[in-house]
Formats: sequence, structure tokens, C-alpha cells
Amino acid sequence: MDEFKHPLFFEAKDMTDREIAKVSRYFQKRRDSGGGDCGMIEKAGGNTYKICFKEIEDQERVLQRKLHHISLPSGELCLNVTRSYCPENFDQPSTSQQKTLKKVNTKGLEKIFQLDIFLMYFLRDNVKAYTLLQKQLSCIGCQVELHFDEEETVVRGDIEKGPGGAFGAAEKWELQVDRVIISLTESYLCYHVVEQKKAQILRQDLSFVTDDIKVYKEGGYPVVVGETETVNAKIAMLEKNLPTRKELPIVEKLFKLVEEVFSGEMRAQYPEVKVTIGSAMVTLEGPDKEVQSGADKLEELNKKVKEKRLKLSPALLLFIKSSGAVSKYQARFQQRLRNPVSLEVGSELVMSSLSSDALDEAEATLQRDFDVANVPLQAALAATSDLCRVREMLFKAKNEANSRELRVDVSFMPGIDGTPNTKVHLVGYRENVNKLKEVLHDYQIDQVWTQELLNVPNPELLDCFDKILVIIGMKQDKVTLKVSLLPYPCVVVSGPCRLVKEAQQDLISALASLTSDTLILDGPGAQQYFQAEGKVSKELVESSFQVIVKEQQGVPSKPRSISSPVTSGLAPGPLPGLLCRTTGSNVAMKTSLEIKLGSLIDAQGNVMVVPMLNMNLASTMIGKCLIQKAGNAIKSKFDSVAAICTVAPGEVLQVDAPPSLGCSKLYFIECSPWDGVRGPSVEALGKGLKTCLDLCVQQRYNSIFIKPGYPDSEECYEDVYRHPGLNLNQEGQAIFRSLTSDLDEITMTVGGGVKLQLVFGDITNETTDAVVNTTNFVDFQNGVCKDILTVAGPDVEAELKAAKISRRDVFVSQSGSFPCEAIFHVSGKKNAIVIKQLVIRIVEQCESHQFKSVAIPAICAGAGGMDPGLVAAAILQGVKDATSSVHLNFLTNIRLILIKINVFLAFKEEAMQMFSTAVSNKVPVPQFPQVQQPQPPPSVGADLSIVCNSSTSQQSVFQVLGVSRKDVDGARAKLKDLYQAQCSSQTFKQEELKSLTQDDLKDLKQLVETEGLYVELSQGTLKVSGLKDGVNKVTQMINASLHGSLIRQARVREEKDLYARVAWCILGQTGNWERLPKTANHNLEINHVGEKIVDALGNKWTVDLPRMEATKYLGGKTTNLKRLEHLPDFILPLYWDNMAAGETLKTVELLPTHAEYRTVKEAFKRTVGKTVLKIERLQNVHLRRAYEAQKKQISDKYKQQGGECEKLLYHGTTQDNCESIIKTGFNRRFSGQNATSFGEGTYFAVKASYSAHPTYSKPAADGSQLMFVARVLTGLYTQGQSDMRVPPPVSDQDGHDRYDSVVDRMNCPQMYVVFHDNQAYPDYLITFKQWWAVRASKAFSAGLNINRI
Repeated sequence: MDEFKHPLFFEAKDMTDREIAKVSRYFQKRRDSGGGDCGMIEKAGGNTYKICFKEIEDQERVLQRKLHHISLPSGELCLNVTRSYCPENFDQPSTSQQKTLKKVNTKGLEKIFQLDIFLMYFLRDNVKAYTLLQKQLSCIGCQVELHFDEEETVVRGDIEKGPGGAFGAAEKWELQVDRVIISLTESYLCYHVVEQKKAQILRQDLSFVTDDIKVYKEGGYPVVVGETETVNAKIAMLEKNLPTRKELPIVEKLFKLVEEVFSGEMRAQYPEVKVTIGSAMVTLEGPDKEVQSGADKLEELNKKVKEKRLKLSPALLLFIKSSGAVSKYQARFQQRLRNPVSLEVGSELVMSSLSSDALDEAEATLQRDFDVANVPLQAALAATSDLCRVREMLFKAKNEANSRELRVDVSFMPGIDGTPNTKVHLVGYRENVNKLKEVLHDYQIDQVWTQELLNVPNPELLDCFDKILVIIGMKQDKVTLKVSLLPYPCVVVSGPCRLVKEAQQDLISALASLTSDTLILDGPGAQQYFQAEGKVSKELVESSFQVIVKEQQGVPSKPRSISSPVTSGLAPGPLPGLLCRTTGSNVAMKTSLEIKLGSLIDAQGNVMVVPMLNMNLASTMIGKCLIQKAGNAIKSKFDSVAAICTVAPGEVLQVDAPPSLGCSKLYFIECSPWDGVRGPSVEALGKGLKTCLDLCVQQRYNSIFIKPGYPDSEECYEDVYRHPGLNLNQEGQAIFRSLTSDLDEITMTVGGGVKLQLVFGDITNETTDAVVNTTNFVDFQNGVCKDILTVAGPDVEAELKAAKISRRDVFVSQSGSFPCEAIFHVSGKKNAIVIKQLVIRIVEQCESHQFKSVAIPAICAGAGGMDPGLVAAAILQGVKDATSSVHLNFLTNIRLILIKINVFLAFKEEAMQMFSTAVSNKVPVPQFPQVQQPQPPPSVGADLSIVCNSSTSQQSVFQVLGVSRKDVDGARAKLKDLYQAQCSSQTFKQEELKSLTQDDLKDLKQLVETEGLYVELSQGTLKVSGLKDGVNKVTQMINASLHGSLIRQARVREEKDLYARVAWCILGQTGNWERLPKTANHNLEINHVGEKIVDALGNKWTVDLPRMEATKYLGGKTTNLKRLEHLPDFILPLYWDNMAAGETLKTVELLPTHAEYRTVKEAFKRTVGKTVLKIERLQNVHLRRAYEAQKKQISDKYKQQGGECEKLLYHGTTQDNCESIIKTGFNRRFSGQNATSFGEGTYFAVKASYSAHPTYSKPAADGSQLMFVARVLTGLYTQGQSDMRVPPPVSDQDGHDRYDSVVDRMNCPQMYVVFHDNQAYPDYLITFKQWWAVRASKAFSAGLNINRI
């Protein structure tokens, strides 16, 4: 082999293959011979052998030894190795002669066989063969040993243990052993693979080695050992796989179609086969079997070639053949298609390919790229006079197309019966055929009457287009020019096609010659003047200077006069004020937008959104309400705009609103009939709402009023609002600086830092850890339950149907397909108390499952039909109690998901009252309506600034358009003089402005904007400039405010005086009385309540004074009113009843139906199981006055630490002491009656159960007991001691600064002791009894009644 390049030579008499193999192994072992990697030993000639080494270093080491001694079976072989071939004669015995030795002793025989070393290896490696040999020898009492180093096989036998007890004669034993060994050598074959090609195949083919066949490579060439038949079969197979060569004749055209596939498959399947492609011949070289398989593969591919015939017109076939398209498309198909396609043109176009798909793609390409067209000429053009021009035009276009290659051909087809030529025949590439058809079409169309639309530079100039035609001197003689608003603002040019095009060019050129400039006048009043009394003067200026004057909306960023030619555009644009179909706009400044919801009566905003069907104002409930409210004013405005526009679903019609509607604009959204929340109607409404918000940005409106009412359905707006259609942005930028709505999310922090959120949305969109489902565990196809189970899947529904749950329990199920960890199923039983308890259990379940977040719906407010206000109070109170009473380790976020607008607003109102931390996510501070309180006199420097405006933001802009610069400048100067002659200014001093209130300033600002005045503030004085009438109106308003200020000041004093004497109160949601503001207090006192009252939170109420009731304007909730008249020297607490003049003590028994009774009783019953007989409120003026004074003292003392630390505690008493405490209060001098373990003061318990003990609340004769609920000022407290008469000092440095109270223990005190009588006030007296005593008393009374009968 080529890699063994370093030969050495030695002489030896003929060696057997076995001896050659052993010598070869000797030279491979470096420790024996110094050699290394070498090739097989070859005979060089005579008795000379050659062996080649791979590395020259191995060759040198072998030469360093003079003689090499090798032990062979025939004896020791001594070799002299040289570099060159120098034959010498050695007298050496032949190594092929085998020796068999036999040793005999008295007890046994031994015979040595010189077997082939590879057969010995095989016996070692093949357990089956070696076991068989041992078994055969053991039958004759022998054993075998393999000596690999000596290459000897030793058989030993014991004479005494032979068959029959002895071997008999030695010759007989030897004969038996020979038979076994001869059978072994005949059964197995050692085949030495010396031929290099066979050896190479054998080294690469690992399949030769099996359990019964072994291949040994130690001799430099492979040796195959195994059973004789098996080895022979393997060698025959090896010889069969020797390389062979086969030549296959081919047809080149056919072979090109299969060449790529054939070559690829040969490389993949038969990599050993070498493929040579020649002229009309393919040669395959490699293993015989694989070569034959390759030949079969080629024949198979040739048979798979498919053919497809296209019937094309003779003209097109001729063009394809003559234009060279055949070779061009064959090359293209070769590159682009998966399989090549050949083309042949005859009577048909024949396509051939391996792939049907390739044939289909080729056919589609040819059909797409080529075309034949017969274009008929108009009768006029077919005449001889015009036909020459047509020929000349078409041949010119044909020559241009065929400048590089033949692309198209043109011919003329005569008419029938010798009539003039009437058709043009075009054949060639479709692209060029179409171009010639366009040329011919354009030529013919120029002679046809047509109508074109021309977009003007500024659509706002369309209403004066006739004036523009006059000043540019364009006449309408050959074509007609007409203004049109559809399909977009444009000019319609009608006439012959060629003349129409000429007219368009002339009009564009004439418009481009015009000169335009801008006139800027201070104050928007200039536009008002020229639209009213100055209109005639403006028209005179236009006729005198031959110009057009147009008012413009808005002011350029840099006010300057410029002259710029008017250019025309090509893209249509929307007409401002009428129809809007585009929702995008480029806005330089982001605006703040507030979305308002509510009834039509209270609609206040810049814009009102109104749905409609088929452009019919009365098609919806909102439209009918508008007609009732505004009458013919709205109908006429709507009809005038609708007459010139058409709208599709989702588009918006803009109409100016009548003043009676309280808004500036009406946006009518064209809707589709309601078809559900996933249909086209929702898409149309969503598109319309987005367009409305875009228009608010374009027109700089900051408030939009939307009444939830899609044709007779509230659900539509809710679903559209929940969709992401209102998260508007343009090109990655937000449109609004802030977007607020009545439905914005409310966030507040409750106990333990837990975040509580009110969200208007769908609970099925939540991804919290837990989700709450409200159900009655019977019907699962209504409301929230249906929605949740639809998402969760049938497994959850089946689990829920099988659930057995009792009242007030929470059933926890798997989440199924719902994106949460678990679903909590509850039944509110349409009971507010149950709902509150369920919410507490839900929070506990979240903690036990270690959930961080939970989503809760409005339980029973939807399908349950409960009042949303009651549900809101129950759920929010449950959240408040659960988070404040237990320390939460896991739950951090509670989301209340409210799907109805009225429910969300009810929760929002309740949350604002219950939680001081409640804020809207869109507004930093909660924005409540302003309470009706008189405004103090404004600060002139600060408040008047809202009236002021900049000269640039309040300018009037006019566009002056004319044919020359001189005319435009003259008109501008004249208009400026006319306006300045109508203006004046007035300055107001600071003394004249002091009486202005905030409301006056708002009115003044509106007047300034309405009259278009310019206002500036300088050193406390206000200068107003503008039209004379507007300035005069401002003067009248400021003078009127001076008079109104005196009246307001008197009202403020009157309200303040009444507020000190009388307190009107309203019963709040929590059952506590809340004082009304001064204005409401005054209106109730003088019975001036016709226009509702407003409470401290901004809620509006209608009042029924005879019944002392108030009804909430939004929600319809009714509550009670109360009037308290304070004593001259004492302000009554809000929860007290009125007291007569001179009355200092009053006992009021509470009714069990009142919230005050329930609050006191519930606190008592938390720790006491006895029956409450009655609860009395104690109203002692003297005691309460002293208590309040002490409370103020402690409150001031601990102002920084949080006030007076007032607590409601319990004090048991007896019938004897009760009356004394009611009249004179708690007296510490009586301490010691029930022990003084923590000091000589008055004792109060945290839990009622302690005070209810008979030791402290001694039962009367009838078994009843008494207990006071006392207000106690515990202040700063410390550990009590039995010997204390007063609290100890807080520090040793100041002995006068003492603690306010002492306790039984510092850690969670259960008892408080005070040493100052005024630190406690007996607020309520509870009379109670053991339940069995109550029953006994009733039974006794019943017995008395029977006796009386």
C-alpha cells in the first residue's frame, strides 16, 4: 500500500501462511523487534521476502539489531534484515513442517499439536467451539490446553482414567486424539485474505464479524476463522462485491430530465459506485451488486418521465418557436422548478418531466406569460383615414418592445366579406401584449365622452370655486366643471376624454399661478365681525381687489405673512365637518380626554355620541330622546348633513349640536343590527367609537359624553368598552395625554397592605391565582357561572354538579382550561350577611392555599337580582374585615370584576365612602363633585390668570387668494383697517376685581371666548381688548359681580351662623349619622330643597322633608334625615336625639331594627351568649361636656402620635350603682368593691364576657343583669399595680407627666384602669339575662295569665 513506504528485506526458505503471519506479528511489536505499523509480508523473489514500514523511525530501529530470532512451530528462525534486495542462501529448515510430539510416562500421555494460531484464537473467543472440543476430548478421558506464546495445543490423558479403566495401548490413545483434532481442523477454516482489494473491503464491512465468524487483523492482513461452510460463503460474497464496470447507453435529451435525480440517488444509496457521464453513455464502476442496482435505477427513472401536450393557437406556437422561448424557458425551469422540464414545438407544445407538479407549474407559467388577443377597432377607427394612424402607432410600440428580443407581433385581420379591417391580432408575451392593448385602448378612449374627478388643493375652497374660475378667467365651453362632495371633495370635469385631460392640465396650471397669503388679526373676534356686520365690507374688498377671502381654523405655529403658490394634490381627503371615514390623524399636541357616562338629561360635554341605523335619527332610543329634547332644531341640522353624505357601518356623521343639548358636536355612528358580542355589529360600533375619539383629538375637544344604549341594548357598549378598542395609539405614540372615564379602574389599600381593585370587565379574562364563581349549585347556564364554566370546560362542570356543599361554604375545584390555579364556587343565597361571610371565607381559603391573588365577581348582583349597593357594601365590608382581623402572609391582591356599568358605579361609590385610600388609576387624586359651598374671594394674581389668553392662541386667521401680489397685499391692508376701526380696550383695576368668585371667573372666561376678546394681566390690572360690543359686555359683568358679592357674603354668614346652632344629618351606608355640609344644612332649614342637596362626598339627594327621608339621585337608594338643635353651650353628638331646652339628661331606648342597636348588640354578642333584653343610649350633657374637654386635652397632648386613643369598653354594674353612674358618671372613689389588682381606679374590660360575670354584673331578683358600654380615653398606658392611686410618671425626669391609664398586661391588654372620672363616659346601658331565665320568665308570665282567666 502507498502508506507503507520504507521496505526491508530478509531471506528464508518457503514459509507457510501461518509462519508468515507470525513473522509479521513479530515486526509489528516494538518491544520484540523495534518495529511498528507495517504492511503485509510479500515475496520479493526466490527465498527473499519484503516487509514495508509506515514510519522511517520504525525501519531504523529494526536495522539496529543485527539478527532477529523468531520461534516458529518448526523451530527457531534467525533473520538478517537489510535495506536492499541481496539474496543469500541460508541452511534453514522449512517452517511449514509441523512437529507433533508425544510424551509418555507411567500414568499418562501427552500430545502436542502445532495448530494454526488463528484457530487457537478462535477457540479462545468462541465458547461454543471450545466447549465442543473439550466435550469430545473428555469422552476419551483427555483435557486440552492452549499455549498461545508457543503456538501449541497440548492434549493430556490419564492412563488409569481411560475408557475401561485404562487407555490400552498408546497407539490406540493417540489414534483417538488424532481423530478429534483432525475433525477440528476439518470443521473450521482459517482463510488468510492477502489480496489488498479483498482486505480493504473486509476492513470496512463490519457485517463479517458474527458470533460464529471472527476476523483477526494482527498479521497485517485479515484472517477469517469459522466453520468451513460459513467461511466459504462469506468469502464467496466478498469476491462477489469486488468492483465491476458497466456502460449504459442513454438518450441525452431524456437523460437531462433524470440526471439530477439519478445522480442524487446514486450518491445517497450507492456511494461506492463511481458514475461517469459521457457522450451518449453513462459508466458505472463499483461493487457488482450496487452497479447493477444503479443500472436498474436509471431504467426505472426513464420509465417515470411524464409527458403533457398543450393545444395552443398556431400563431402562438409559431411565436414560441421563432422567438427562442423554448431554450429560454427550459433553462428557467431547470433553475426554478424541482424537476427539469423539456419543451418541443410541433403541432402541439409537448412538455416532458419526471414530476407532474413540475409539468403543471410549467404549464401555468407558459399560460401566464404568453397571450393571444384580438382587439376590435371602433367603427370610426376602422375607416381608411384613421387606420394608418393606428398602424403607425402600434408598429412603433411593437418595435420598441422588440428592441432586444422578439417580444410581441402585430397583424391586422380583415373583416368578413371584404369589409374594412376591424380587428388587431396581438401575439407574444402577455406583458407586451397588454401594453399594446393599453396603447390601443388609450387611443380609442381619447375619442369617448368621459368624466374625471380633480382633487383641489384645499377642499374648503370648493364653496367658492365659481369665484376662483372667475378670477383665473377659465371658461366652460368645450368641457363642464362642477363641484362635488362625493366620493370626496373634488371638481368633476366632463367632456371628450382628450379635452377633459387638457382641461385638467389647464385648471391645475391656472391654480398654480394664484398667489396666497395669510392675514392674522389679534383676537378671534375678527372672524365674528366679518361674518356678521362686517360681511358686506369684506365682499366689497373681494370685488374691488379681485381676491377671495376665507376664514381659517387655527393659527400657524409661527405667525408671519407668506406668499406661496397653490398646488394641487392627487389623493382624496375627508371633508371637515361632514363625514369622517379615516381614523388616523397627526396631532402635534396630546390632549386630555374625559369619557362621561349617564342619562341624556345630565349630558354635559364637548361631544355627544349617538348610534343610528340606516342614517335614521329616530332609529334608536337615544335619537328619539334627542328629538324630544331639541325638537326641529336637531332634525333640520341632521337632515341637511345626511342629504349630501352616505355612511357605511362604523363610519361617523358629524352634526353641529343645538344649544339646548349642552354640547358642541354630535357624532352619529352608523351601526348594524345587533347580532351579539362577537358579530359585525360590535366591530362597527368599535370602529365608530375609535373614530369619535380620533375626531376629539383633531378638533381638540376634551370631554365626550356616551350614553350606554345601542339600539335598545346596554350590553353592546359594555362589551365594546371591555375590548381593547379604546387603548388608542398612532404609529406607536399615545393619542391622549390622559384618557379618563367613569369606568376607570379604582385601586385602594386595605388591611395588611393588600391591594383591592375595582375593575370594569369580564372575569373570564382574569389570570389571578384563584377565581370565584357565583352559582346556586343547580342551574349552571346563567350569568357569570355560565361564562366561567364555558372557559373551564366540562370536567369542572361535572365536578361542580357532584359537589355537596352547605350554606356559607366555599367549594374549591380544579381550574380546567381556565388560566388560574383553582376556582372557588360560592352561593350568596341573595343575603348580604351570607355574602359578607363568604368573602371572609374566600380570603381564608386563599391564605390556606397560599394564593397571591383572587378575582371576585359581584355575587348575586347579576342573575341573583340583588341591589348592587347592598352587594357592594357586603363584599367591601367582608374584604375590610377579613384583611384587618387576620395577618395575611400570602394574599396581596384582590380584584373585584364587575361586568355591568350600574354595578361598577355602585361599587365605586361605596368604595369611595368606605376607603379613604381609594383612587382612580387614571387620576392621581379622587375627583368628587364639588360640595355646594360659597367660594372665598379669589386671589387676583392667581385666579385671574385663567381668564388671560395669549395673542397667538387667540388670533383670527384669513387666507387671501388672488392673481397678483399687489391685489392680495391691498386686500389684506384694507381688511386690517376695517377691523381695527371696530375695536376698543378697557382696563380694570384690582379693587374692581376683588369681588369676582371662581364661578364669576368661569363665566368671564366663557364670555371672553364667545366674544373673541384678548385679555392680559399686568400688575394686578386686567386689560380687555376686542370688538366694542364684547368689551362692553365684560364691563357690565364685572359691575354686576360687585353687587352679587354683597349678597353672597351675607349668605355665607347666615350659613355659618346656622351651622353652629343646627345640625342636619343623613344616615350613612354603615348606619352612622353623617353631618351635611353648610349649604345643604341651610337649604334644609329654610325648606329650599327643590333642586336636591349634596352631601359631603358630593352625592346628590332628593328630599322628602315631611317624611324626613332622602333618595339618592343615582341608584334610587333611600335613607333617613335628622335635625339636631345644639344647646347654647353644648354641641350634641350626631348620633344623639334632640334635647329640650334645659334638659341635661335623657335616656333613649334603641329600637332593635336600627343599625345603632345592631352594632352595639353584635359587639356584645361576640363574647357573651346571653340574651339582650334592651339597649339604652345615655345622653348626659354635663358628663359628655367634661368628657369632651378631657378628650381634647389628651388629643392635643398626643397629637403627633395619633390623637386621644379612644376605645369602647365594658363595665359591669348593679341596680344600686346604675342610676348613680348614669347621673354622675364613673367614680373612682368606689374602687375596691371588686378588688384593685391593678390600681385604685375605675376598671373597664375589652371583652363583654368579662364584665358579664355575676361578680361584676350582679343579677337582680328577676335574673337580669346590667352592663355599660363606655367611651374610655385610654391614652398612653402602662402595666398596673395594686397599690397605684394614680398612674406612674412616664419618665423620672418629669414627675408631672404621667401615663393616662394602666392595664392588666402590656401584651394585648384585656383590662384598662383610669384614675380620672372624666376619662370615661357611659354611652350605652345593656340589660341582659340568661336565655333559660328568659324562657322561665315567659312561662311564668303565661301561667299568671292562665290563672287570671
